[in-house]
Amino acid sequence: MIEELEMAAQWSTGSNIDPRLEGGYENVPTIDTHMRQIDWEPHWMHVLETYIRPIQRIVFEGYDEVPTARMNFVVRYKPDEQHSLRPHHDASTYTLNIALNRPEYDYQGGGARFLRYNCSVVKTRLGWTLLHPGRLTHIHEGLKTTHGIRYIFVTFVNP
Repeated sequence: MIEELEMAAQWSTGSNIDPRLEGGYENVPTIDTHMRQIDWEPHWMHVLETYIRPIQRIVFEGYDEVPTARMNFVVRYKPDEQHSLRPHHDASTYTLNIALNRPEYDYQGGGARFLRYNCSVVKTRLGWTLLHPGRLTHIHEGLKTTHGIRYIFVTFVNP
């Protein structure tokens, strides 16, 4: 996936002004590529319904609806580009954050820190997924990537 994204070369600039979005404004901009830019969004919707929905039913009791996600994107963190992300809430009921490459081998540093709980999730293995509530309760930040390039797949889910 990383190779395909880099070959597509459709990374955003990391600006608040983002014509890809409804309204054209991003509150918490990242350097990213949206899945619809590379025609991968329908595949991801299948993954959400088939694999994530059963987990959603267990973790978020009462949320039986098919999960929907309009924001599905890969973020690229580089020391000389965007190396971190300021504290923020996600625009989601819950968020999935999937590690797309290997800590210590492909990059150093990085991770997510949840401020209210003083909890950091670092060195997430390739393919591991962090699932957390969005909006009000889980303000978090992206920790600084110090070497290499870190890629994460993020999806904002609203069942």
